[in-house]
Amino acid sequence: MLAEIFHSALPTLMLRRANGTKGREVGHVRFLAVLILPLVLVLTGDVDGVSAQVIAPIETPYTLIDDESRTRLEVGAETPLRGNGPLTGYAYVLLTRPHFLAEPVYLRAVIAPVYATGELIRDHWPTTHSALGFGLGGGLFAAGYTEFRDGRVDKEASFSGNTAEATLAYYLRRPKVAGVLPLEAQISVRPTYVLYDRNKDTSRRFRLPEDSAIYRVRTGIRLGGVPPDLFPESAVELSLWHQFSYRAAAGRYGLPERPQQTEHFTQETWIRLGGSYSFWGTQASAFLNAGIAEDTDALSAFRLGGGLRLRAEFPYMLHGYNVDEISARRFCLVNLAYRFPLWPGQDRVHLDLLADYARVDYLPGHRLPHSGLAGVGANLSVALTKRITLVAGYGYGIDAPRGRGFGGHEVVALFEFKY
Repeated sequence: MLAEIFHSALPTLMLRRANGTKGREVGHVRFLAVLILPLVLVLTGDVDGVSAQVIAPIETPYTLIDDESRTRLEVGAETPLRGNGPLTGYAYVLLTRPHFLAEPVYLRAVIAPVYATGELIRDHWPTTHSALGFGLGGGLFAAGYTEFRDGRVDKEASFSGNTAEATLAYYLRRPKVAGVLPLEAQISVRPTYVLYDRNKDTSRRFRLPEDSAIYRVRTGIRLGGVPPDLFPESAVELSLWHQFSYRAAAGRYGLPERPQQTEHFTQETWIRLGGSYSFWGTQASAFLNAGIAEDTDALSAFRLGGGLRLRAEFPYMLHGYNVDEISARRFCLVNLAYRFPLWPGQDRVHLDLLADYARVDYLPGHRLPHSGLAGVGANLSVALTKRITLVAGYGYGIDAPRGRGFGGHEVVALFEFKY
């Protein structure tokens, strides 16, 4: 269905948009074919080696309270060029509305085809520098799980999960540091009910985890913040977070020969440090993410891999690896990028050079041959207009196990529409 929509509607819509622009913009529309072909291939699954199609679970990509009104349509898809790996994708609309209905009220919402979540925030309450938020959400595939073993997707041990949830959040907002960087602390309580279900390829011998209520409490403090754009002009963030979770119904699940266990109590701590800076028409970015989850299970561990940045607030990207291929108890991840115009005198077509490195302490039973994982990649992006951006990318996972050797090849396609 999604592929049919993109085949029939997307190119026509974009060409109409370009025909109303100046001659320089019309000239750049020629690059549409270069970028739209990988997107169509990914969305339709017409790439050799794809063994499964997975709707990527998404999270709200931005939880900082600010005064910018946004409407963003984000579409992303990723698939391996060879090997046993899934076609993974997402599509959603992000809305942020400051002063919604009343001056001190803010709205934040994520709307996907089968999933939605929203939060209303009352600023300056119960004190001048605090805010209180209440939200509801849920939908299909929001708690799906894809199992990987030795670089291969295990379809028989993968399953989907549907959710219903509520959120109660308290924000402590301080004056901006140096008049520029926001400083905000958060405490959120998120009770969720998860109903697990089989995919069409899930083995009948596989025992699903028990449906359960999960109660999550997250606390954190953030200086700065990264806007929810594919290529924000500038950003700085230093944040520290801790999440405690209680699963009401825990126990054994999995295949008879490979049983696994969900835990009642799990907790994770993570940090993010980095930023992006534009200079002389180019842009450089560097981010460090690190986390520790000593008390965890496979459904709560950190998941690393892939190049789909806007599917979560804290993306753990490793280009050239399958999305969520790596399950970690502890990790340290560095992401570097350098973006520049493909030729001088224009600001529409850019090339991104990417490099990632992670040091991983794996979840037991999910180990890969190397503890140090390196990946490199490149993205070609075209701004068809100031609102529409297309990206086609390639990633090579240097330490990704594939067959009898190493080397993962992934292609990614991204689409962003700002309204």
